[in-house]
Amino acid sequence: MFMRLKQAFPEHHVLAQVAFSALITNTHYKIRALFNRKVTDFVILNAELQVIAIVELDDPSHIGKEQEDAERDAMFHEAGYRVVRYTEIPSIRQLQQDLN
Repeated sequence: MFMRLKQAFPEHHVLAQVAFSALITNTHYKIRALFNRKVTDFVILNAELQVIAIVELDDPSHIGKEQEDAERDAMFHEAGYRVVRYTEIPSIRQLQQDLN
């Protein structure tokens, strides 16, 4: 998936396994505990290092965890980020359509 993202967006930066705490901040311990130690699969940044999208690749271990995934996505949406999920590695064309 990393290589596919790099091929689809050669002018962007693609980061893998990014801690939620690198993207979301909060000074309240109870709120911070909701995302502490969580990691997202990929983050795509433009040339100015602004987050374009968060990309999740859901393998079979996500089956039955749809509510947990929805809660994770809601945290990112609340922080102003776009989240795109895939269950298999998409084509370059599909990535470009979904993320542009």
